[in-house]
Amino acid sequence: MQRGTERTIETTVFKSKFIPAHKKSKKLMIVLHGRGDSLRPFKEFDDEMKVPEMNYLLLNAPRKYLNGFSWYGEPPFQKNGVLKIRHKLFQLLEELEAQGWKSKDIFLFGFSQGCLISADIALNYPKPLGGVVGISGYFHFFPQWRKHMPKKAMKTPWLMTHGYRDDILKIDETRFGVNKLKEVGLDVEWVELDKKHTLEEDEYPIIRRWVREQLKN
Repeated sequence: MQRGTERTIETTVFKSKFIPAHKKSKKLMIVLHGRGDSLRPFKEFDDEMKVPEMNYLLLNAPRKYLNGFSWYGEPPFQKNGVLKIRHKLFQLLEELEAQGWKSKDIFLFGFSQGCLISADIALNYPKPLGGVVGISGYFHFFPQWRKHMPKKAMKTPWLMTHGYRDDILKIDETRFGVNKLKEVGLDVEWVELDKKHTLEEDEYPIIRRWVREQLKN
């Protein structure tokens, strides 16, 4: 299918792949993989999402891990790693804005570790984002996170999905984190599914419907 945009992205921060939208659009989704994975399995993500007005930027995490990459070290040593990635993603977002991509048009999509990083960015970036989609992930809440959360972060909408049968990241812990987000007034849609630690085919209609709602808004 012919692409609808001539826009591209240059970044000095991550190894990445840009997938332009099928329709002319200023909307962009940054995709963050899980631990031990890479951007490679997401190269057909635009065809799976079926949102022709969305551009995609696939990222590789910086740390080598097994046959792929990871965003930060294993608990309880993830704190410094999360802060380092936050700094890098803030730098990426600044680069994107300098290239004409507005923060309110930028979405974050993260699976597992990528979900935690997406959540951390949404809670700490000083400008509202288009939205956050977190799949089979969890949270790392820094001390006094509520106090330090920028007011404009409250405007960022969230979609979080998780599986009852996830034996890697238990649903109870993620549900607890989601409830924390709701307690401070964030707009979070929470979907529990009959799945393991995976991104399933029947999740795409849920994600697609939510993304299209945000695009209309």
